[in-house]
Amino acid sequence: MMISPGAGHTYPMVPLGWALQLAGHEVLVASCGPGLLMGEAGVRCVDVAPGLSLTQMQGKLARHRPDVIARLNNDALDPDYHETIGMAVAGALRLQPDMVEAMIRTAEEWRPDVIVYSPLLTPALVAAAKLGIPAVRNEFGLVRTDDSPRLMREMHGELFEAHGVDLPEVTATIDITPPSMGVIEPDSWQMAAIPFNGGGVLPSDAYDYLVRAERDTPRVAVTFGSGPPPLETARVVRNIVAAAPDMDAEFVLAAPNVDLDDLGPLPRNVTTLGWAPLVSLMSRSSLVIHHGGPGSAFGAIMSGLPQIIPSFGGLGRPLIMDAVAGRGVGMAVPPEEVGRELLESVLADEKMRTAALEVREEIRGLPTPSDVVGRLGELVENSGGRAG
Repeated sequence: MMISPGAGHTYPMVPLGWALQLAGHEVLVASCGPGLLMGEAGVRCVDVAPGLSLTQMQGKLARHRPDVIARLNNDALDPDYHETIGMAVAGALRLQPDMVEAMIRTAEEWRPDVIVYSPLLTPALVAAAKLGIPAVRNEFGLVRTDDSPRLMREMHGELFEAHGVDLPEVTATIDITPPSMGVIEPDSWQMAAIPFNGGGVLPSDAYDYLVRAERDTPRVAVTFGSGPPPLETARVVRNIVAAAPDMDAEFVLAAPNVDLDDLGPLPRNVTTLGWAPLVSLMSRSSLVIHHGGPGSAFGAIMSGLPQIIPSFGGLGRPLIMDAVAGRGVGMAVPPEEVGRELLESVLADEKMRTAALEVREEIRGLPTPSDVVGRLGELVENSGGRAG
């Protein structure tokens, strides 16, 4: 497996890593930074760029290509959104040649039978082509990267040429998007999303609050992902804290990446947990407010919860907001509209909750990661390789 160094890029691939190992296959993950979270989930990793994270890659891209960042931040208005994503990823990889070459070198040394990779990760395509093996893209879900091999071949052509290869002869795509929330390409392999937000020991105070504490009011979970929060996050949090005292609900801020010091003393019905596994929090909540990441969106759906997404700009978020709002499982609103009126309206919206439960059942009926492992074996066998 080759994974971009971001938690949101890593977690969707954990269930397939588990399934491959349970089927007796040997798995190695080539990544760095947050991509090595696969190791905490029990999958062997190799660090191809010690200390490097997706956040650092984005920062370097912003310094060298502010024009690309500007396009991403206005992507809701960009008719060439897919091309904008490809341009950003190719640019970020071009600024990290050591990581790119280390990924390719790791594949050449380990000689796998197939490479499963996170979307738009060009080194995986180059390595698969050099080894003559299939390359299988594991989509994030809700964020489409249709025909990304062709796009990355165009955007990152010098890397293919430097290694003397073209695109791999055999490619496939794993898509975890529920059919009712997006267009599924006919040749994609559908797979059920299994939310994973990290393992480890749940702090005792978090456990007491989430599991033992009795409650008779709705709970609103607030989270803004694992990376740097969007620029308008502080405004949203202030609005939520201001609305809380007048609401018959409790609020949980699971946002360790958000500075809460300027808020002063919090209302009695607002609790901060810092880090907490989202699945633990969402399973005992009534509503989720989040930054628009696919992991958070899927976590809310699999918990049968409505969700509110402030319309932050940034990579992929407009696509996720469109999918969530279009299916009726949540709302995407301007950050300034997150307040008491909106919160009470969504908490009372049974239609939205029903839609989330419908999609949850839809996901449960999709092929499992174990089913996809079987298809990977067939792909390797039919391409002249071996599975093992």
